[in-house]
Amino acid sequence: MRKLILAGLPALIAAACSPEPKPAEISVIPQPSRIIEGTGFVKVEPDRVLTVIDTTIGHPEGYRLMAENGKVTIVGGGEAGVFYGLQTLEQLKDSAGRVPAVTIEDAPRFPWRGMHLDVSRHFFSKDFIKKYLDILAYHKINTFHWHLTDGIGWRLQIDRYPRLTQKAAWRKVKDEKAPWIGLELSDEARQDSADTYGGYYTKEDVREIVSYARERHITVVPEIEMPGHSEAATFAYPEYSCPTAQPGSGIYCPGKEETFAYLERIIDEVIELFPDSPYIHIGGDEVDKEQWSRCPLCRKRMREEGLENEHELQSYFVHRMEEYINSKGKAMIGWDEILEGGLAPNATVMSWTGFEGGIKAANAGHNVVMVPLDYVYFDHYQGQNPCEPQAWGGFNGIKRVYSFDPVPAGIAPENVHYVLGGQGNLWTENIRTPEHAEYMLLPRLAALSEALWSDTTAKDWGRFERKLDRQLERYAARGWNYAESAFTPYIAEQRFDGDGSLVLRIATELEGCPIRYTLDGSAPTADSPLYADSLVVDAPATLTAQTFRRGRAVGCLLVVPQLLNRATRARVSYATPYSPAYTGGGDTALVDNRYAFKRGDDRAWQGFEGTDMEVTLDLGTVQQVEGIVLRFLQHIASTSVMLPTRLTVWTSADGRDFSVAADVPIAPDEDSEVLIRPFDVRFQAPVRARYVRVRAENRGTLPEGHPRAGAAAWIFTDEIAVY
Repeated sequence: MRKLILAGLPALIAAACSPEPKPAEISVIPQPSRIIEGTGFVKVEPDRVLTVIDTTIGHPEGYRLMAENGKVTIVGGGEAGVFYGLQTLEQLKDSAGRVPAVTIEDAPRFPWRGMHLDVSRHFFSKDFIKKYLDILAYHKINTFHWHLTDGIGWRLQIDRYPRLTQKAAWRKVKDEKAPWIGLELSDEARQDSADTYGGYYTKEDVREIVSYARERHITVVPEIEMPGHSEAATFAYPEYSCPTAQPGSGIYCPGKEETFAYLERIIDEVIELFPDSPYIHIGGDEVDKEQWSRCPLCRKRMREEGLENEHELQSYFVHRMEEYINSKGKAMIGWDEILEGGLAPNATVMSWTGFEGGIKAANAGHNVVMVPLDYVYFDHYQGQNPCEPQAWGGFNGIKRVYSFDPVPAGIAPENVHYVLGGQGNLWTENIRTPEHAEYMLLPRLAALSEALWSDTTAKDWGRFERKLDRQLERYAARGWNYAESAFTPYIAEQRFDGDGSLVLRIATELEGCPIRYTLDGSAPTADSPLYADSLVVDAPATLTAQTFRRGRAVGCLLVVPQLLNRATRARVSYATPYSPAYTGGGDTALVDNRYAFKRGDDRAWQGFEGTDMEVTLDLGTVQQVEGIVLRFLQHIASTSVMLPTRLTVWTSADGRDFSVAADVPIAPDEDSEVLIRPFDVRFQAPVRARYVRVRAENRGTLPEGHPRAGAAAWIFTDEIAVY
């Protein structure tokens, strides 16, 4: 058969930041198994591209691409192989529609190359799901894990149980069960909560999406959460919760036979909608088993079945659901918590908490998909700068994603074949728009695709880094919103020299682009000083640094304020101790000129749990002091880190007699975004002082409506500057 190939983009790569592209090497992501370069170019004409299926290729997803003698031939081991050959051809083409003379032989390392999308926390339209599938196909991803139900979101039409998709019930769960979730939206966005929280896919929508995916050789694997994470479902149908639980408890009752009948009917409709998927994902993670321990029906079930604890009750639940799913010709897959109490006989484990669950399952002879959160959770930050949009968890930059290997040490060689592959996960608690979802997906998906497709011997970070330059241009041409986070400068190292100067090393995750800086706080331009190997600061300064790519500022602006201020390297004494879990670096943390990012797990934060922060700085000599600057973190949507309620500053010349220099009440801020709030506290008049005492009053017990109501609040701060 012959196919018309659409116009593509240049595929010969240059250094990422050269003024003009200069051909250097074939740029295909993911890296093919074998590339044999010829000489010259082949013009891609509609009638000069031949596609053929030949099973002797040896792998249904494998292909051989030959561009020679004025034509292009793609031989696939199956239809999928032809499709992936065409994706490679798209990347090879330059702006003139030419491809280099080349022979490429290629096949994937893993059969499961997946990407997940959570549509339960925030709903995404059918059109965006199709766009998402286009992006996956372009990266040779063959599995779409569609997270359709979770928490307050049930996004799939079920004819037998229509209340599951009633918007009124969803809003009621949001308002009554989880009122703090409303804080995630601005007033304007909250008006549109019917779409954000109440949208769902009709059966016709699903069939259309599954067909669209099939054309791109992507299998859609649906996830229907059970026995936990089911607030919307248990509110709509509380009869399937434990009798001791409130409506919307989120946990199904395994003590009731009716619960299994209800879930089996749902599974029947799900299987009909997803005929291509060999798997039904049941979730199975983070189940609050305390509800079961109080339920008389669950206790009765445990006695009858000889189950020793609630972990074994969960295993009983999973076993029963697996038996039913297997009886319908499908296999069950779940998160690694399904290992608790004993794994169901034929279950596949999706290992997310780390590699350990996957190692255990593979060594026990179970299929495994590796999705460790510290590598492939794309809801984590990908840049180390406060300008990054709110994310969840830690830092998974593109280089870390690229380092992901689904086969870790610990799996016996004879069990390696149980590792089906891996995938990235994109949870959407903090992602409300398609543009934000694309931003979190790209370009990390390029790194993941190479980690899952290419053999370990074909992976090379330096080469990938060069290829990524062309990939970003392709994204731009397609109108895909990608992140430039990997170009953002950050402080990689810092130290004080013996003369008191501060030595800084600035880095970016993607190297090679020039970084320009200023020390007066102004934004750098293309004419600002060029950063070299290190930077020495020997006078008070505010550092700003910006990466430039082909003359354009890219990534975020790095700002490091108040370097070498009056408090730098002062002696600090603590009236209230900081938490051993969040030391910030110890007793010098507040005066070391080291600033934290807005991730709560950033080690530069110093934390105070349930107590005020009170510290005294010894500046060494009596000097004129006009005020202080300090910053606090807040993340009220999901943690206990809150702004203080009051900030008081005292000064003293002798360390004995202190006078109040400033007393500032702090109004609560109910914005649930992760935010860093700076406070510039200027004294009414300059004072002569050697000692500066600072107290930030803790908010105390977290209020009702907060997800951790009743817990002690934390104060997080990172630096105190005195001027």
